[in-house]
Amino acid sequence: MKTRITDLLGIDYPIVLAAMAWVTNAEMVAAVSKAGALGTIGPNAGARFVTKDVNETGKRLREQIKKVRAITDRPFAVNLVVGAAGLDKEFSEQCVEVAIEEQIPVAIVSQGSPLAHTERLKKTGIKVIHVCAAVKHAMKAEKVGVDAVVASGTDGGGHSGFDQNTTYCIVPQIADAVKVPVIAGGGVCDGRQLTAAIALGAEGVYVGTRFLATVECPAHENYKEALLKSKDGDTIAIRHGNVAMPGSGNRGFAAERRGSVRLILDSKMRKFLVENKGAIEFDSLMNSFSRPKDERISQTVASMLYGDSDCGFFGAGQGVGLINEVVSCEEVIQKIMREADAAQGRLKQ
Repeated sequence: MKTRITDLLGIDYPIVLAAMAWVTNAEMVAAVSKAGALGTIGPNAGARFVTKDVNETGKRLREQIKKVRAITDRPFAVNLVVGAAGLDKEFSEQCVEVAIEEQIPVAIVSQGSPLAHTERLKKTGIKVIHVCAAVKHAMKAEKVGVDAVVASGTDGGGHSGFDQNTTYCIVPQIADAVKVPVIAGGGVCDGRQLTAAIALGAEGVYVGTRFLATVECPAHENYKEALLKSKDGDTIAIRHGNVAMPGSGNRGFAAERRGSVRLILDSKMRKFLVENKGAIEFDSLMNSFSRPKDERISQTVASMLYGDSDCGFFGAGQGVGLINEVVSCEEVIQKIMREADAAQGRLKQ
């Protein structure tokens, strides 16, 4: 399947690995890229401990980039999260500098304004894709000069669409509003959804949750098991109420970036929902979990990489009910393309 996205990125299939903090590491990214899609190095890739050292963060990213290149010569991307202020901004700037120095092929920029990094990245020949959750954001990104946009719906896992637009409603609206290629993201797990996204005006898909349940993904087996057990209705989007004060930027969201986080519902969270009459904010939920004994490990790391569900949550998109096996990244990609071909065949009939 050839689209403007495959031509733009130099890939065989219009599938982009969504950046997921801590788990989209070099090995996983290289496996996706070698299989003909576009792998994306996520924040804190390859690490198992939190650092507040900006230089250490840059060193980690550089090592991951070099490791991907040692495994494959296929195109890949790096996710650059826009830092609002303070420490957030320092981390963001450091990662951008490393990305430019290493001359990465593609940057996927998220959680902030396209004005932050687009011009600097483009000047060095890096292709820029901006993640957008609303039509106005996509139009702004196009005006600034990005090469493509991800239309990100609230169906997605982790930090889902901040404007609460569902994927298959926001995709055609963004496709109508911009001329650059659109990639559909949020809840996409199979080839039927790829075909639907193409029908709605997108030219590729941004897939995260489905790649969590792969052999190459470093997520803990408890996390993968939770994905396999989940079905429709087993995720919930919880309001992210941690809004940073102006100038703080200490891993909190600035006002324009607050939104929701989509998580797998487990028994503890269901009980918490009942006790709070369905009204849950992210901070209050996190305070209900235990703290890791190792101070170097955050609650997110404890759950995702060490499998400790007492310390944190498992993120997942609404398409999680479509996942029923753990296979290789290549098998996921090939299955998506077979399903897409079959769906297109049914439409022709």
